[in-house]
Amino acid sequence: MLPGIGPKTIEKLNKLDIFDTHDLIYHFPTRYVDFSHTVKISEVQIGQNSTISGKIISFQNIFTRSHKNIQKATIRDNSGSINLIWFNQPYLNKILTVGETCSFAGEASLYLNKATLIAPLIGKYHTGKIIAIYPETKGLTSAWFRKTIQNNISLLTKNIIDPLPQNIIKKNNLLTLQNALWQIHCPTNLAILNQARFRLSIDEILSIQSLSFLQKKSWEKFKPSVIFKDFDLKPIFKKLKFELTKSQIKAWGEIKEDLLSLTKPMNRLLCGDVGSGKTILAVFASYLAQKNNSLSIFLAPTEILAQQHFQTFSKFLNKVYLLTTNSKINLKKIPKNSIIISTHAILYQQKNLPKVGLLVIDEQHKFGVKQRSFLSSLNPPHTLTMTATPIPRTISLTLLGNLNLSTLDEMPKDRIPIKTFVVPKNKTHDCYLWLQKHIQDSKEQAFFVCPFIDISESMATVKAASEEFEKISKFLPTLNLALIHGKIKNTPRQKILDDFAKNKINILVTTPIIEVGIDYPNASTIIIESADRFGLAQLHQLRGRVGRGDKQSYCYLFSQSDNEKSMNRLKFLEKNNSGFKIAEFDLKTRGPGEIFSTIQHGFPSLKLADISNIKLISLSEQILQEILKSDPQFNLNLLIPHSTQSLHLNN
Repeated sequence: MLPGIGPKTIEKLNKLDIFDTHDLIYHFPTRYVDFSHTVKISEVQIGQNSTISGKIISFQNIFTRSHKNIQKATIRDNSGSINLIWFNQPYLNKILTVGETCSFAGEASLYLNKATLIAPLIGKYHTGKIIAIYPETKGLTSAWFRKTIQNNISLLTKNIIDPLPQNIIKKNNLLTLQNALWQIHCPTNLAILNQARFRLSIDEILSIQSLSFLQKKSWEKFKPSVIFKDFDLKPIFKKLKFELTKSQIKAWGEIKEDLLSLTKPMNRLLCGDVGSGKTILAVFASYLAQKNNSLSIFLAPTEILAQQHFQTFSKFLNKVYLLTTNSKINLKKIPKNSIIISTHAILYQQKNLPKVGLLVIDEQHKFGVKQRSFLSSLNPPHTLTMTATPIPRTISLTLLGNLNLSTLDEMPKDRIPIKTFVVPKNKTHDCYLWLQKHIQDSKEQAFFVCPFIDISESMATVKAASEEFEKISKFLPTLNLALIHGKIKNTPRQKILDDFAKNKINILVTTPIIEVGIDYPNASTIIIESADRFGLAQLHQLRGRVGRGDKQSYCYLFSQSDNEKSMNRLKFLEKNNSGFKIAEFDLKTRGPGEIFSTIQHGFPSLKLADISNIKLISLSEQILQEILKSDPQFNLNLLIPHSTQSLHLNN
């Protein structure tokens, strides 16, 4: 057991996902403060970080009339004296003894017209150097991590084995792993700290690329569960009421080539912007499976979406069945070449299924990992995963090496771009009046989206659907409104959606339950309340619920916030309709965020690496190729976190 780490401390460490010494040494600082500038007291400058040392000549615990508790110390060296001030830290009288010499680090400020260090750090672990600021939890501060890791850095790095070959390290001028871990926690200077961060960033990207490489190699060992023959799609094309885009034609060619492979099953990700036409390609693939007398399963993340896909597939194909918790079918009695549109409900009935030839997963991240059991046999089905989350090139290069990627990057030719407006608070009333007139004149419909179902006490400024429904109903009494959210049971909820489809409802007030897949061509306006509470990717998804017909559509973004950063994000959405541009902007301004979490499930997390850094990704890929070229039998598991034995805290 490391010194100072007992059961209570281990419990606190576990809250930060630290369970062993490997986790502790990989608990990286989030930022640093440079206190390496050591000066005499007379050289202290206002606004500058510095470290000073001196004899403590006085210490006071001061209680003010306003019930504040102030600690004041004065220290002196051979050049002068300076005051130090802390607030609400009465325990310092046990640490600071008059007559002793001690080091202090902080930023000098003017306090009562005198240069003063406010809340300076104390002692050898926190002064005279670049200090690390760590992710914290109650009872475990950055000071605790600095002291614990510095005291045990030799032990923590002693058994670290560098997975990179020495020739690769030298060729690419990288620090050794042991040195990088030492420097990330106890940096000698900024230059070597940057080298440490770079080496560890390379390791993070390499771990993901290695995992992708191994997954792809593993998949390539499988044989398709069913060997497909080619069939003409003319019966489907005759039913199409639109012309395929160039990117749809290209993507279908890639999917078809995978389906006809004799050597390995398809494992492809179809990435397309909202409304770009992914579903029809799934229809094509299902038709091909059906003609080959093979079962297709289409997994949808919600019952609403499953029902919509069932209606779409039924327009083009026969033997289409819907399976949800509220729509049961006898799987043992359906034809072998059926197409089952289902929610997660089918995951619990796999024993009743015949051999699956094609598996289509819509928005995979909304399922978790249970669908993987479909792939656990020696002959997994052809698998097509679809996502409406546009994936920036750098992420696809890094994370998706195990998947073949098809992209739909253009919209149908008759699709009119949605006009988006950020509405200032003083214009919301005018927007309501416009909406009323627009619906009465055009007979079109609208969505009104709020983040919450009910009002939250902790976030009183965030709009709730139940409250807004009451307010809008009173404000627009001539229009027919309905409220829908996740707490409404399936039967009444479906009745509301059916009425909306029949244009019996003018405005549907809702939560983000409609984010994915809702398709009502007559809905041409969406108002999103508290838009600043949503990520850009989610706002783009919500906006995609309109503009699905041949009418000009509108998106109005309401916000209670005046925060400049939030407004800049909304303004970007106002000017851009391309999901790929929005994804790139989100990546640069907010980090990987939703885009990354959408597709990274099962991958090592990134603590240091910048996923948008193409140079970093290219170098990592180059290093991986160099390793495999010099040693084709190299064990890539060594590059993946926790593949080597780690020391446990209680060992």
